[in-house]
Order: sequence, then structure tokens, then C-alpha cells
Amino acid sequence: MLIIDKYAYSNRLADSDPFLKFIVVVIALAITTTIRSIYINIMIFAMMSFMTTKVAGIPLDKYFRILSIPMGFLLISTITILVSVSKIDIFVYSINMFDYYIGITISSMEESIYIVTRVVASMGAAFFLGLTTPLNNLVKVFRKLHLPKSIIELIVLIYRSIFIFLEEAQEIHTGQELKFGYSNFKNSLRSTGLLLRSLFLRVLLRYKEMVIILECKLYDGEFKTGD
Repeated sequence: MLIIDKYAYSNRLADSDPFLKFIVVVIALAITTTIRSIYINIMIFAMMSFMTTKVAGIPLDKYFRILSIPMGFLLISTITILVSVSKIDIFVYSINMFDYYIGITISSMEESIYIVTRVVASMGAAFFLGLTTPLNNLVKVFRKLHLPKSIIELIVLIYRSIFIFLEEAQEIHTGQELKFGYSNFKNSLRSTGLLLRSLFLRVLLRYKEMVIILECKLYDGEFKTGD
């Protein structure tokens, strides 16, 4: 069981009303996507982080460790908005390369800060729901919303497939680290290639095992949640 799934079932809010948590998250996402305000985004993130760590009891260091993964991708993608290229020096901060100016404008800084705060606020809301609500409770919420059974089935299967992928990748990577597979750059490249090849095969095997288990449990296209 990975850390997100572990906390979803063991936190203080695990048994609280999932529909209420879902509504809180939807409201937070609606506010951050419709109201253009950096301060509101920061407030939403702070509120969601407080509810996740202090109210639900998720350790603060683990929480920010989980957030650091999507934050890394966010910061990389923000660079494309923040940095511009022009033949004229219109930037607040810039460098000259091959008769072109590469730099940052005031508008790009403002837009980047707004986008980062909005995405961070959205992530805080999403992780609050994901870290405090078990999947079976989310299925109950989807049923209350009268989502088609096929969509609910896809959500459950995709969710489980993601965890299978991450579990296998983590096991392979740990084994390689124990054998000093990432001791230098050359070994790192070699280990990464072996990881990807092994991961593909092991995920296929785990998928076949999951299909067999579902067939043994007489799976009929609908996941039972014990309503």
C-alpha cells in the first residue's frame, strides 16, 4: 500500500461524510478557478493544508513530500510562461544571446505567480480529498451524483492501475539502489533503462493477476462498496 492510500484509510477524517468533503473541495476549486486573486488562492491552499495536516492528522513533512512531486512539474512548466525571447530589450531582467534578449517582464511575472498560486490551491484541495477519503467512499459519492456505472468502473480501474504502476516502480528502484545501481551517471542510465523494461513486463503480469482476481470474485461490471 502506497503512502497516499495508507493515509486515506487511516486519517482522522477517513470515516467522516465523504459527500461533505467532496462539496468542500468542489467549492474551493470553483472559487480558485473563477476568482482571479493571488491572495484568495493562498488562503485556499493554507486552509486545505491546515485541514489535511492538523485536522486529518497527516504528518506535515509527508504532506509536503507528496506535494513536492507535482510542484516540480509545475515549476518547470511555469518557466515557459515566465521567460520570453525578443529582439528588443523590454524585460525587467534579461540576458543577451546571439542578438536576442531572453528575460522576464512584469506581466509574465504577475501571470506566473497567479498561475502557480491557482494550481497550488487546486492541488491542496485535490490532495485534501485524496488523502482523507478512501476510494470506496468516493465511489459512494459518484453514485449519489448519478455518474454512469461505466465511468465509475473506469475511475476505479485507472486508480488501481496507477497504484500498481507506482508500487512496481518503487520495488524495482529500491532493489537497484541496494545494488548501487545509481552510484554514478553511467550506472543510473543503465538502471533506468532496465527499470523501464522490467516495469513494463511486471505491470502486465499484475494486470493479468487483477483480471483473474476479479473473475474469481464474479465481477459483473460494478464495484460493490457495502452501502
